[in-house]
Parts: sequence; structure tokens; C-alpha cells
Amino acid sequence: MKPPRPLPGTRPVPLEVLGRALQVHTDRPELTAAAKRILEETFQAMEAECRVRWGSVPEGLDTPSWYLLGALNLAHRVARLEQEANQHTHDLEQTLSKLLHDVPDASSAPVPLLDEDGA
Repeated sequence: MKPPRPLPGTRPVPLEVLGRALQVHTDRPELTAAAKRILEETFQAMEAECRVRWGSVPEGLDTPSWYLLGALNLAHRVARLEQEANQHTHDLEQTLSKLLHDVPDASSAPVPLLDEDGA
């Protein structure tokens, strides 16, 4: 089977995750290290949680299931961050709306900037 052709504008980036060598194609290679760090932290947190609950990772858990759980954890994190960002945006919009409401209309009586004598 021949490897898939990379998408235009991407370049191959070698990567090692959890002891496995990979090659990913990306248009933003500078983000690869951060993505790898987040992924590895996710798996470390999962392992720590399993040790706390059961003393070790459950024996019947195969590698694909472990990766699927990791992906689910990351998806949950993304969904939570999106929800927080949406709430933050909503709060900012509400604050801006209140501030705009407090500003007098341009149609109100003009306030003179200078005294009557021009000083």
C-alpha cells in the first residue's frame, strides 16, 4: 500500500509519541511540539487516574481503546474550552452592550468645548 499524498501546503514532520515513531503532515509544524506535549500529558493524567482508582491501568484495556479514551479526553477538553470561550464572548458582548447603552446618543444637545469667549 502506498502512503497517502500529503495535502498541498503541508510538510512532513517526524514525531515520537508514547514510544511510537510517526510522521505527520502539517502546515503549522511549530504547533507539533505543543500538541505532542498536550497529548502526552493527557495519557499521563489518564494513567495516574487509573493508578488512583484501580492501582494500575486495567489489564483488559488494549492499545486502540487506550488511544480512543485519550482522544475522548482531549475532545472533552476542547468542548469545555469552546464552551468557556463562548461564555466569555457572551459576557464581553453583554458588557459592551451595557457600556454602549450608558453612552449618550449623538443626537443629544452638544456640549460646548470652549467657553463663550473662546478660551
